[in-house]
Amino acid sequence: MNILFLLKNFSTGGLEVVSRTLANEFVKNGHNVSFFILHVEDARILSGLSGNINVYEREKYSLSYGSIESLRRVLIKDSIQIIINQWGLPFIPVTVAKIASFRLKICIISVHHNSPDANGKLLKIKNELSETDSTIRKYVLRVIYSLVLMLMSASMRYVYNRSDCYMVLSSSFVDKFKSFTGIMNPKKLNVQTNPLTIEASGYSYLSAIKEKEVIYIGRLDSNQKKVQRLVEVWSLVEKKHSDWRLTIVGDGPDKGMLEQSVRVNNLKNVHFEGYQSPRPYYERASVLMLTSDFEGFPLVLPECMSFGVVPVVYGSYSAVYDIIKDGENGRIVKQVNNTFDKEAMADVLDEIIRNDDKRQEMALSAIETSRQYSINSIYNSWNKIFEKLVED
Repeated sequence: MNILFLLKNFSTGGLEVVSRTLANEFVKNGHNVSFFILHVEDARILSGLSGNINVYEREKYSLSYGSIESLRRVLIKDSIQIIINQWGLPFIPVTVAKIASFRLKICIISVHHNSPDANGKLLKIKNELSETDSTIRKYVLRVIYSLVLMLMSASMRYVYNRSDCYMVLSSSFVDKFKSFTGIMNPKKLNVQTNPLTIEASGYSYLSAIKEKEVIYIGRLDSNQKKVQRLVEVWSLVEKKHSDWRLTIVGDGPDKGMLEQSVRVNNLKNVHFEGYQSPRPYYERASVLMLTSDFEGFPLVLPECMSFGVVPVVYGSYSAVYDIIKDGENGRIVKQVNNTFDKEAMADVLDEIIRNDDKRQEMALSAIETSRQYSINSIYNSWNKIFEKLVED
């Protein structure tokens, strides 16, 4: 099969890591793979692609004659049969793909990597609403929120209608998709979870070599990821467990703010590692903390679980309940009146830190759970979809 990944842009995010992992596995199993990227922000992840993968880059993300013509030439040159559009919300990528593939026998799969009814723009408006006391400002923000919601719904519906297959990452997103788009009988809708992007092969769990370390791995962003909560929680935990440390792995726009917050709170055991390969941290850490307001299918959860790291996660999005069984393979800190409770998360961390036997029991259960997200299992699922689309 000749497959092309179409990406709106390319940076160092989870979507790009998933794309790279899937592409390499497709090549390993005999498929031919190409990448067409409308805008490259950070090319570091490209270095991990198989040498057999063709990469084509545009300088600007736009719906333009140049983008369409460039993509069409690639589709013909590489005899593409399937386009995987990794941006299932914005209308530009699927429009470029649809026009470029005119009269070519090509199937388009579009994937939405978040909960259908949530994204950064909506969350930013919600945050502004909660922070303003102005009646006029509140009214304006509510109007803007309604307009953005309406445009998102229309755009998702547009992408779905122009795709041969539309994917969401969790079965819990199916009803949300129906409600959000108004498409009550979405025959083209499929549920496809993301694979583990870091192999745990060669790793053997031993509780004795796990360190007194809680990790956060991801983008340092206060809008979606709410990384400031890491410091709020840790300021309560460090007082009780001065022999434990919090290690923050990643980079992003709010790194400076987070470092300043650590200094202001006079925290001694918080370490910033920057953008790094996460495997060494998974191998040694005991607990992972995640405080996001929304996620699609956070890769960091099954990945950390595959190394026996116990996840402690804010239960603000439905997909987390697909991955974690609270108290068995991790802990979910539920919302209290739709808000984050730092004391509740600190209490959960305190409980896990104090109870070595329970922590080990959850770690072993987490490893078992992670196996369902193996790249081999996810590849087989994708391959069945390819075969069905081409056959139809």
